[in-house]
Amino acid sequence: MSASNNANRRLITEITKLKALSTSNDSSSVKFILDKSPIDDPSGGSRAGANNSAQNIILGRILPTSNIYNQAAYQIEIKLPAEFPFKPPEIRFITSIYHPNVDEQGKICVDLLNSNETWKPTTPLVDVVKAVVELIDNPKIDHALNAEIASEYTTNKAEFDRKALALVKKNGLPRS
Repeated sequence: MSASNNANRRLITEITKLKALSTSNDSSSVKFILDKSPIDDPSGGSRAGANNSAQNIILGRILPTSNIYNQAAYQIEIKLPAEFPFKPPEIRFITSIYHPNVDEQGKICVDLLNSNETWKPTTPLVDVVKAVVELIDNPKIDHALNAEIASEYTTNKAEFDRKALALVKKNGLPRS
């Protein structure tokens, strides 16, 4: 079987698992609503296997559970490089979020994706989504991408909460 067919099969499996997160009845499970994938809409992104240099893009909404962030959904982009699963995906927030671990361009630093020691080709995209939600629900101040927001989070939580809530109300997406 060709590498392209294996890549297509892997992508289909990963997207199927991501779709299942939206209907899971397990209250401890992370919720993710798939908005767009290369399989559902090949014209909107690169089709799996269509071009080895192309990147496949998945758009979906995460539903954090922590106070303030649990009031909305946040769209993220999962960009799969041509070398996926041997190289990790890149994650970016499309929905603006006031958070110490998300920069102004929407980039997020997730440990799972940043090291050859933690990223494995067998890592499922469901685990990537879980890691993103975990970081949103439990910020890592020591690894903040926005030092000013991190400082505010630790020294003036009430002001941080006020600003975060204002952005949730302004930009948050529906949770269904």
